[in-house]
Amino acid sequence: MVTVCVSSEALALLLTKEELRDVRAAVRLSLESAGLEPWRDLEAEFYERGGVGLLLARPRPPLRTRGMRQRRVRRMG
Repeated sequence: MVTVCVSSEALALLLTKEELRDVRAAVRLSLESAGLEPWRDLEAEFYERGGVGLLLARPRPPLRTRGMRQRRVRRMG
């Protein structure tokens, strides 16, 4: 595992397929190694080429703020 970039808002790692088996542990280890607090929940994307992959991860926002759209209620009568 090679840490490319780590911050409290995002993380980029170079991983092999074997290391990809436990994404949460890899992210937690990278954050703790940088002196940051591990995220409670995360969103991740993995891009692979030639047996090595790029893992991009970020903390998942709280459920109450995730994808909320305001609804307009129209009352008839």
